[in-house]
Amino acid sequence: MVADGHYEVPTSPEHAKFLSDIDQMPDRDSPLAFGLHPNADLTFRMKESLEMINTLIDTQPKDAGSSSGKTPEAEVRDRLEKQMLPDLPPDWNEVEIEERIRNMKGPKGLTDIGMRVPLNVFLYQEITRFQKILIQVRTTMKNIILAVDGVIIMTPDIVSAIGSIFDLRVPRSWCYDPTGAEISWLTPTLGGWIDGLKNRYNQLNSWYTTGRPVSFWLTGFFNPQGFLTGMKQEMTRMKKGAWSLDEVEYKTDVKSEVINTDNGTLDRNLTPPSEGVYVHGLYIEGASLEKKGGGKLADPRPKELYSRFPILNVSAQLPNAPNAMDGIRPRGEDSSKAQYSCPVYKYKTRNDKYLIFRVNLKCDSQGQPANQLKSMTAAMNWKLKGVALLCSKE
Repeated sequence: MVADGHYEVPTSPEHAKFLSDIDQMPDRDSPLAFGLHPNADLTFRMKESLEMINTLIDTQPKDAGSSSGKTPEAEVRDRLEKQMLPDLPPDWNEVEIEERIRNMKGPKGLTDIGMRVPLNVFLYQEITRFQKILIQVRTTMKNIILAVDGVIIMTPDIVSAIGSIFDLRVPRSWCYDPTGAEISWLTPTLGGWIDGLKNRYNQLNSWYTTGRPVSFWLTGFFNPQGFLTGMKQEMTRMKKGAWSLDEVEYKTDVKSEVINTDNGTLDRNLTPPSEGVYVHGLYIEGASLEKKGGGKLADPRPKELYSRFPILNVSAQLPNAPNAMDGIRPRGEDSSKAQYSCPVYKYKTRNDKYLIFRVNLKCDSQGQPANQLKSMTAAMNWKLKGVALLCSKE
């Protein structure tokens, strides 16, 4: 009656047979019935489990303390003083930052230096914004220690921060300002957020001290859209008036190398791109890339929700270039040349707020469910499956 998501209308004229066929239907519809991969059901169940765990954490009593016999306040204080506070990276000196960036060069082919180079301006903005977050984190930790010791008043913000750290969550003041606007990166766990802080610091500090990296960890930027816009500005200037920034669009090329680290560092030596920038650290959700099929999209492996995406060369081009198909295949065109305009999101939450840009990925009809319309193009098939690139899996 139901096999691999294919539902058949009962043909028996008997009422009892109809009821019997209905009883044989599954309680939960298979994702295949909607054109999705079976991994979609796993994603749904994990989301449900995470919501239940968060509810349990919210409802558990906080006054019992830990197994060591200490109160939550005392345990958080000791953890901050002995582990977290000493492990924070040092502050940057604003005067030294401005002086050093003022003398930084741009890419080859661009004679400007210092603040006249778009990505140098971007680096300065990222360091300045990161420094504000670092000050906020360090101040919160010091205030918690002083408040527990009785030196300063225990304010509601400090109480809230203590509760979050005790539950291994990120204090709200580290992620949002008083108006509710995001000021940093969003990570569900405190350990992951602190690791992200140190990894972001390492990338910015390496760029600041040793020069522009060969490949950029896109996840480590507050404003990845601004980074790519700066790259387009540099390429437009190198064309010396032949291009207009308003007309330039992104050009992407998927490389074969995959960086197998989660902290933004490179695990191999790379040659700088001839134009544009290399970005790494992306994950693909809802699909995988064929290694022997020219990098075309393919169905993901069972129970593998995310897979590492190869290094991506992002540059600029004028409109109507050969690979500017934007995921649309004209009627009658060879499906082997079809491309899917894959969105790149900052987080798993998919909305315009976190959309960075789009990458054209090769695709064909492989993996297309047999019960889909024959008029559906390869790009539409992968769009229905929700294929996207993510900067973060959390």
